[in-house]
Amino acid sequence: MRRRIRLAPLALALLTGAATSGAEVPAPGAPAPTSAWAARAPAARPGSALAENDLDRLLAKLDAEEKALRAELDTIGPALELTRRRMIARGRAYYRHVRAGFLPVGGGFDALVDHAARVERTRLALERDLAREAELTRRSAELADRLTHLGAERAPLEVHREAMNRARVALAQEEERRAAFSRAFETSVRPDYLAIYGADTGPAELDRRAGFRSLMGRLPFPIAGRAEVRKVSRRGAGGPGVELTALDGAPVRSVAAGRVAFADTYADYGLTVIVDHGERLYSVYANLGAADVRAGDQLPGGARVGTVASGPNGANLYFELRRGAEVIDPGPWFGM
Repeated sequence: MRRRIRLAPLALALLTGAATSGAEVPAPGAPAPTSAWAARAPAARPGSALAENDLDRLLAKLDAEEKALRAELDTIGPALELTRRRMIARGRAYYRHVRAGFLPVGGGFDALVDHAARVERTRLALERDLAREAELTRRSAELADRLTHLGAERAPLEVHREAMNRARVALAQEEERRAAFSRAFETSVRPDYLAIYGADTGPAELDRRAGFRSLMGRLPFPIAGRAEVRKVSRRGAGGPGVELTALDGAPVRSVAAGRVAFADTYADYGLTVIVDHGERLYSVYANLGAADVRAGDQLPGGARVGTVASGPNGANLYFELRRGAEVIDPGPWFGM
């Protein structure tokens, strides 16, 4: 009884030197294959409001999945190369066995049966190699497709996290400005007037023993030259200030000697400088176009603190006097 030997069409292709990849090509418009092993992370919705902890957990999940996919992808290349080399070797062996045909018949029936069994074993091994190559190729394409989708899912989440980080930093900076603005009115020291400003009249010759209170009724305006002055109330101030209309970029000067307690942007006040004149008395210069001083600077009377900013209604400086954190009417100080 003779065993029937079958020759697979794929094996014949190998015998002629043409190896097939075995990869499946999806039809146009068909959905990309998805991994059966990797759990699919929830897709990000750019417009959704994610809590920071949820966002971090989702990004960590995507990171872990990407790491696992790349690790698996790195193992497929060597495995695929080994499989293809084994296919070539077995294909050549199969070709030699088939070419031998019935030559082993001279060794008798048993030799012929052994030869046929070797041919069949080689063919089956070759088919397993072809199936393995197809599986590895399919899995490689599947992993690459999933990595592409992970990148698309990650992009809006990272943009969202960056926006949250910027918002958190901006909020912290605003809170620090508010705290610094409040702290500026909490402590006051009597300024140390060491400089002598000559015989000119004005704040520069203020007797250090008299203090800022001696300027009541003759406090100089913070803008030299002609300016339109009107009393206004700034939201959140709790008391009146004055608004001085001047030329755009006009210099703003300290009404008396003191120490700069605050120089930064603050809420409705805009760019603001606060000067501590001692005895818990402060002058506030707001809506500046530029500040020429920094917190901690010691200023003589009449020193330049910044410039007037231009706005929709012209160049206006907002000025306050405070006793501690309480806004006091500057009119009597200016003799208004």
